[in-house]
Amino acid sequence: MARQIHPVVVGTAGHIDHGKSSLVQALTGIDPDRLKEEKARGLTIDLGFARMKIGDGRLLGLVDVPGHERFVRNMVAGSTGLDLAMLIVAADDGVMPQTIEHVDILNLLQVRGGLIVITKIDMVDELLVEVAAEEVVDLVKGTVLEGAEVCRVSSVTGDGIPELREKLEQLALSVEPRQSHGSFRMPVQRVFSLPGIGTVVTGIPLSGTVTPGQELEVLPGGQHIKVRGIHAYGGKVEEAVAGHSTALSVPDAKEHGVHRGMVCAAPGVFGSGDAVDVDLTLTSRSPKLAHRVPIRFHTGTVEVRGQMLLLDRNQALPSETFVARLELDESVACHPTDRFLLRLQNPAVTVGGGRILRLEESGRYRRKDLGAELQGIVDAGDKPEARVQHELEQAGPIGCAIDDLARALSMEEAKVLELVATLDSAVIHDRGMRVFLCEQVTVGERELLDSVDRMLARRPAAASIKRASIRTTRTLPGELIELVVERMQAAGRVKAGRQGSILFLDRLKPLPGPDQVRFDKMISECETRAFRPPTLEELGAAARLSGDALMSLLDRAQDEGLIDKVGDHFYGASVVRGMLHAVRQNCLGNDEVLDIPKLRDGLDTSRKFLIPLLEYVDSLGLTVLRGGVRRLLPSSAISRELATEPS
Repeated sequence: MARQIHPVVVGTAGHIDHGKSSLVQALTGIDPDRLKEEKARGLTIDLGFARMKIGDGRLLGLVDVPGHERFVRNMVAGSTGLDLAMLIVAADDGVMPQTIEHVDILNLLQVRGGLIVITKIDMVDELLVEVAAEEVVDLVKGTVLEGAEVCRVSSVTGDGIPELREKLEQLALSVEPRQSHGSFRMPVQRVFSLPGIGTVVTGIPLSGTVTPGQELEVLPGGQHIKVRGIHAYGGKVEEAVAGHSTALSVPDAKEHGVHRGMVCAAPGVFGSGDAVDVDLTLTSRSPKLAHRVPIRFHTGTVEVRGQMLLLDRNQALPSETFVARLELDESVACHPTDRFLLRLQNPAVTVGGGRILRLEESGRYRRKDLGAELQGIVDAGDKPEARVQHELEQAGPIGCAIDDLARALSMEEAKVLELVATLDSAVIHDRGMRVFLCEQVTVGERELLDSVDRMLARRPAAASIKRASIRTTRTLPGELIELVVERMQAAGRVKAGRQGSILFLDRLKPLPGPDQVRFDKMISECETRAFRPPTLEELGAAARLSGDALMSLLDRAQDEGLIDKVGDHFYGASVVRGMLHAVRQNCLGNDEVLDIPKLRDGLDTSRKFLIPLLEYVDSLGLTVLRGGVRRLLPSSAISRELATEPS
């Protein structure tokens, strides 16, 4: 990198005209007010950015936010992504309304620490400075700023500025920097154009890294943009890293309408939706809130209107914590575990905030059931392993597709696969790219076997059923059947049977003595009659059986590969194999064309039996019928197999 940057960002907070921008300029030498209107009115309207060099030469980013109540939405947009905050209170005013709201915002966003800065100490006597300090210390009790050091400064005289700079550096170095692992994601704070560069988007990346030449996905929307260059803190850098303010040169962003509130992210990893499930805590100053109260939802840099749906209650009281769904007027892009703020539409005051649990598309729901489901997510905690477990429990026997899990956890599919592979409680169906709980697989196998037993109850000697005959149920869906069958096949308990059937090898138990005698007589009859096979009635007479008892033993003979059914007729398996060799040899002796009269005479059969036999040979891939002529397919698997056997 051209610039060495400490990946921690500090933001200001406090009431209008308490000296936030002046303090930033005193610390850094940079005026964070960039708009002409801001300079003309002496009022911060939008976010400002500056950088402060720390002792080891690296740069520390500072974000200056507006203090006026009309620009709280801009303040929140700048506070997302902050690691630390300086709560600024003017000595001549003390705690004011926006001081209180900004403390609530910092606390709800769970900023990781900060300093209390009493400004304008040159304008009042020492007693008023101490009164202001005591007020703010009392205000922050029970919040993330409780216990924060109090610094007293004057941006005019410079008193206390060196000490503040030192304490700020110490605090920034004591905070663990944001990690650059994971997929890149950056809420957009600003969009503007520069001559010769084109469109530039800025923000504070929340995770991952990106380098020039890579593509990003813009959410909501899904358009792709390419990063041409990256700047940070006044210089060009080789990559954008989570934890410091970044400017991306993306010339094609303009045509896609990129604006504040959108998110630039690694393609295909993150999603968007208009229903946000949340774990919400109301502030102590919040009014009572009713079901479907109109709200303003803030997360990342976006503000969207909508309504709050209470799930396990009809009204919410101050300081309560509960799960809720927020149905929004438009889609947003956010991520489970992101922090959010909730403000009322009228009056526009902050009433709560918390942690995002899930992002969905709005649809039908039952309040009680959805509430229980969301509480389950809360109980699972933030650990990805627990979230996977919860998602699988909610999915039940149908399991979860890998891509659905990836969206739920906002992780790359490869990472989800790695994670699931470490869980003893889950099974991955590689071919179906689906994950199931082990207990569901065990129950599914038991239900499948019970189902097979019921279907074959009238033919107890049989061991196979058509795959299409397996009935799917609510507790045995098709996705689970596929996995259960594959696992049983890998364990040597089932194998592919005749004509699309599944052979359950555990059912191939020895037949009782009398049944075995009847069984052998049927096999002998089919082998002896060769290509003039016995009818079903003749087989019944030979075995002295009829109905289900006869069909049970016939099914068993086919399952053991001793009888082949071709059309409506039953042949000894060795007879059919001999016929395949005869067809192959016939073709090889006739330029690979089948001489049917010669074959018929050689097999001593009639057209009645020969036509179904030839169609069966076609179905195996040994021959093909084209233009009224059957030709050998010498390269087919069955042809190569026959070539290795004695004819």
